[in-house]
Amino acid sequence: MLKRSICLTCLAVLLLTGPCLAGDKSVSELRQIVQAGGSLILDMSNRRYSVTELLTLAAALRDNATLTIRMGRDGELSTVDCLRLSKSRPGQIRFWF
Repeated sequence: MLKRSICLTCLAVLLLTGPCLAGDKSVSELRQIVQAGGSLILDMSNRRYSVTELLTLAAALRDNATLTIRMGRDGELSTVDCLRLSKSRPGQIRFWF
């Protein structure tokens, strides 16, 4: 019984502290999430976000929250775009190629 309680507690902590996949949320909804301290993973193969939208989300990041951008097969963002995003919030923007 104790092992089960410990496992459930660990699972709850992992789910609550890990980044969430953005899904079908609007940029406005995502901005509200990051303003509240949440971390996000944006999958560019499911939905393309403009650099302006990504910079808006990056500007709203709080504390140690992160914005992870998962690239699709086409590599939607150029190196220059990735550099702009990285410089906007050093250490808080991650890329998944």
